[in-house]
Amino acid sequence: MSEEPREIEVETQPRVVAPEQRPPATPRLSAWWLVVAVGAVALVVLALGQLRWAVILVASGLWLGAAIRAVVPETVAGGLVVRSRGFDVLVLVALGAAVLVVGLALRRT
Repeated sequence: MSEEPREIEVETQPRVVAPEQRPPATPRLSAWWLVVAVGAVALVVLALGQLRWAVILVASGLWLGAAIRAVVPETVAGGLVVRSRGFDVLVLVALGAAVLVVGLALRRT
């Protein structure tokens, strides 16, 4: 009982692979710099001795980052894109809440 050899189809035409699309090389300020700006303002407020307002600003900056990441496309969100959209938003909201709770629980001595 011998089996008959099967025909094997060999692709003779080379595959054409499209080049990878890259974002434009023109630098632009993406939306995540808004979060950095809020953080910078919070540092100035902290330097002026206003701890509670600085904490509120840091938490607000994190929540702003979460809102930007939730709404804005990945190409515009820039440095806020780390993992999936949902995970990034969840982490930023949780960090903002943690900073607010811990910061407001501090007592000035």
